[in-house]
Amino acid sequence: MHKLTQVVVRAVTTGTLLLLALHLGLSPAMAEDFCAVTLNVTSSTGEPITGTWVELADPTGRIVLRQQMHGSRLRICDFGFGLHTLRVGTNECLPVSVSNLKVVFGHPLVLHVVLDSCSYWELMHTGCFIYFRTVDEDRKPLADVHFSPPLNLGVPANTDAYERWQGLVNGAYDVRFDKSGFAPAAIHIECKDGVDVDQEVILKRAVPASQPR
Repeated sequence: MHKLTQVVVRAVTTGTLLLLALHLGLSPAMAEDFCAVTLNVTSSTGEPITGTWVELADPTGRIVLRQQMHGSRLRICDFGFGLHTLRVGTNECLPVSVSNLKVVFGHPLVLHVVLDSCSYWELMHTGCFIYFRTVDEDRKPLADVHFSPPLNLGVPANTDAYERWQGLVNGAYDVRFDKSGFAPAAIHIECKDGVDVDQEVILKRAVPASQPR
């Protein structure tokens, strides 16, 4: 692009911004200094946090900002077109999402976000959180399915009335699931680097001995 063309484009862009600022009742300085979002974050006890991670996603879900807060206040002065979503505390147990954020000159947003604590956060760092759901081959829930070996001492080795079992596990196991009227099912689970395991277990109906397989 020639130098003269660059100057013209710059002049047009600057002029457009000035006209928009005047239309919104802003001075040119206010338009240039305008900051779209100010975020204030506190803990569930009302105390300012010392820091956390935030993400800003555009209307397509693409992450356009990922930043660590240092302290309890963060300013995000500019982002692109459309309604954005801000996720606060992405490294926390219960992050908070705020939707429908957009840049509107003269109307800055001041957000007050509370990060709640959760009772199981510390537990989840002592092993892998295992979550079973037992279903039949039509994906219908199967309650009270027994499995072996027991994975947690003092915790029944059966799925509950909603076909669920949860517990903390260390190590690797071959787990067998049994229920009357169904063929046994077996899966292998392994705790690696504290990564949680969500596992659907499918039990097929047993074929009567008198019927050909």
